[in-house]
Amino acid sequence: SYMEMHAQHTQDISTIIIDKDKLLGIENETFQTLIQESIKKGCKEISIDLLTVKFVSSLGIGYLVHAYTTCKNRNILFSIKNANSDIMKVFNHLKLNEILNINYLPIN
Repeated sequence: SYMEMHAQHTQDISTIIIDKDKLLGIENETFQTLIQESIKKGCKEISIDLLTVKFVSSLGIGYLVHAYTTCKNRNILFSIKNANSDIMKVFNHLKLNEILNINYLPIN
């Protein structure tokens, strides 16, 4: 499949690993499925790992925000980790750093 995305479950934390360099938004269906499966498993926290991601499109940002809202409505902690400086600039510009729990990866 063209989608390199999977979830790792540890206790009640689900980490969704996006193992590709661009998050374009075309992966939305798989992404939403992973979020829904994590919720069904009863996760208390869902974390999105962007370690290998270099670029996130506006559609990609849209579904990260949608996932955040989905989690917030269910009292599930939502976080983004390993965001690079380019992605952080976008989050900061959109003021998303103020609502999303983003763990910044300070190295490029």
